[in-house]
This record gives sequence, C-alpha cells and structure tokens, in this order.
Amino acid sequence: MARHEEYDDDRVVVVERDSGGNSIGTFLLGLAIGAGAALLLAPASGEETRARLQEEARRAGRRVKDMTDEFTEELTDRVERTRSAIDDRVERARDAVTSRARAVADAAAVGREAASQARTELERAVAESKRAYADSRRAHRESRLPVRTDTPDLEQDSSGGTPGEG
Repeated sequence: MARHEEYDDDRVVVVERDSGGNSIGTFLLGLAIGAGAALLLAPASGEETRARLQEEARRAGRRVKDMTDEFTEELTDRVERTRSAIDDRVERARDAVTSRARAVADAAAVGREAASQARTELERAVAESKRAYADSRRAHRESRLPVRTDTPDLEQDSSGGTPGEG
C-alpha cells in the first residue's frame, strides 16, 4: 500500500490539437491504452485498481465532455461569425445592386427627357424649314410673274425704283 501514496491522483493530461481533425479519437485511444497499461503494471490490489480506474474513467469522461462542449461552442461561434459575414456581404451586394439600378433608372429618365426635348426642337426646326421653303417658293414664283404697269407714267428701272428718284 505504500506505493499507492506515491501516485498523484490529480494527474495532468495534455491534449494536443492537430489539424488532422480526429483528436478526440486519438485521445480516447490513448486513454484506453493507458488504462490497459495501468491494469497490467499496477502494483495495487484489484479493488484499489478498479477504484482508480473508475475515478480515471470519470475524469476522462468529464474531460471528453468538456472538450466536446468546447468544440461545440467553438463551432457554433464560427458558424455564427460566418453567417454574419455572409449576411453582411449579401446586404452590401444588395445595396450596391439597388444603388446601381436607381442610377440606371435615373439615367434612363434623363435620356428620355433629353430625347423628348431634342424631338420637340427637331420638329420645330423642321416646321420652320418647311415654312421657309414654302416662303422661298412663293417668292420665287412671284418674281417670275410679269410686272403689270397700269399707270404709263411710272416706269421702273432695273434698280426697282421710279426714274427721277434719288
């Protein structure tokens, strides 16, 4: 029984996390191997060994539960952070699309207004051109008509005035 006092019941177990992903399985395998080795090499009686194994099993169970809880909490936090980041990006993208859609709609409205003004100005210019063309045709026709001289004492010279003026 003297050897039993040499054992420290508060043993420290160091669990290294590697990126392999199966650290809990490796831990449990090591725990089983350690328990088996303890049984084979234990100098204590069977009752003491069983009590120690039960205590170690309880401690291992608590550690596994703690590790599982920690893993679950960490995973939940990562999921929430990822979801939040995705929501933020989606919201920014949605805002950008809405903003660009408004800009396109505004540009289209400005374009329609400019086209309407241009059409109005073009129609006015066409109407003025038609009037000017009609006026010039009328003037040309009138210039080709023979000049009537109802009064014989008024003669017109080539300057368009009467003789003796000027």
